[in-house]
Amino acid sequence: MSIFTKKKLVDFVIYGLGQVINLASPLLVMPLILLYCDEEGLGKVGVGFSMAMILNGIVDYGSYINGVKDISVNRENKDFLENKFKAIYLSKAILLIIVIVISTISILSIPYLFKEKTVYFYSLSIVLGQFINPAWYFQGVENFKVITYINILSKTIYLVLVFLIVDSKQDYIYPNLFFGIGAIVANTIGLFWLIIKNSYSIGSVNFKHAFLILKQEFSFSISQFFLSIYQFSPIILISYLLGDNLAGQFKIIDQIVSIFKTYLNMFFYFVYSNICFEINKNLKNGVKIWKQYNLLNFCFLLLLLAVFFINTSLVLTFFKVNANEVAILSYYFKIGLTIPLLVAISQPLRQLMFAFDKNKIYILIAIVSSIFNFMLMTVLIKSINMIGTFISIIIVELLIIVSYSYILRNELKYKMSFIK
Repeated sequence: MSIFTKKKLVDFVIYGLGQVINLASPLLVMPLILLYCDEEGLGKVGVGFSMAMILNGIVDYGSYINGVKDISVNRENKDFLENKFKAIYLSKAILLIIVIVISTISILSIPYLFKEKTVYFYSLSIVLGQFINPAWYFQGVENFKVITYINILSKTIYLVLVFLIVDSKQDYIYPNLFFGIGAIVANTIGLFWLIIKNSYSIGSVNFKHAFLILKQEFSFSISQFFLSIYQFSPIILISYLLGDNLAGQFKIIDQIVSIFKTYLNMFFYFVYSNICFEINKNLKNGVKIWKQYNLLNFCFLLLLLAVFFINTSLVLTFFKVNANEVAILSYYFKIGLTIPLLVAISQPLRQLMFAFDKNKIYILIAIVSSIFNFMLMTVLIKSINMIGTFISIIIVELLIIVSYSYILRNELKYKMSFIK
């Protein structure tokens, strides 16, 4: 079975169009924030955004992995879909309340957070928007058209608000709030459309099912939380250890590199549901489709990275980087481009870890690698400045790839032996 079916190509184009604005919106906003709020303001925006992303890792609670997989495999069972939909949202609501309460206490009691409390409170709107987000359900049933509409509306609201209102140095407090408002409005519309289209009842909820999800997904979701820390803590560490100005410099590089990381996440979730579905039907054919998807994607990404690597100075100049800083940031940027290349290898392996239900060992790897990265990054930032951030991430990504490869090689041998 080929991956190049008409439906898959149409779905990918539709989904890709929605993701283009996901990729473009922060890149359009960043020069404006730099212009009016300078690197220090951009650093504060980046710290607030990263904190929100880490909290999203708690609120999502496995819905984007196990939730997508369950919806995909049982997509023809209407009763299962409705019960799963309500149970997941109820469990997420419980977690949202806990997150908001703990975050509020932390912001008001920790001096580092309290001094920029407005930014961090406004950033919590992003967490609320992610709680509402029904994209995990649409990914499971492979309805990428609705995901695209939601993304376009969300980011359009975000861009319009930023360009209309941000025009002074003190306005760094607003971009994360506007990002959250866009997500809340668009995701709410998408959620109500889903409920009405499927005639789901929202009057009756089963707390037993919700608490069962919280219990079953606890260890896995802890690993996702640590993974969020791994992905989004660097700018927080830089801000705390080196100051908001250098955090702003890191944000410039990270935002551009995040083009590729965002694309890889988009591709991961686009094909993940189908890979789970195909592997569940036929292991050998499912693995073949997994290889086709990800080999093609790796070649495409390699080409894009080469273009950015060759034109580093031009890219940084486009984003209004101070001419005096282009040379040093170009050096950091080129090193940073190694990271999405490694992620393009680790992400497909991660797909198979989930598809083969290797959740327990994945959880262990995620937690250990996140803790190790945090410790190593702290030491390297203190000793060799911002470059230590990139070196730490590269080392940990290589260790993750080796770990996944070893586990999956043995798992594939074992499973294939039964087919023969």
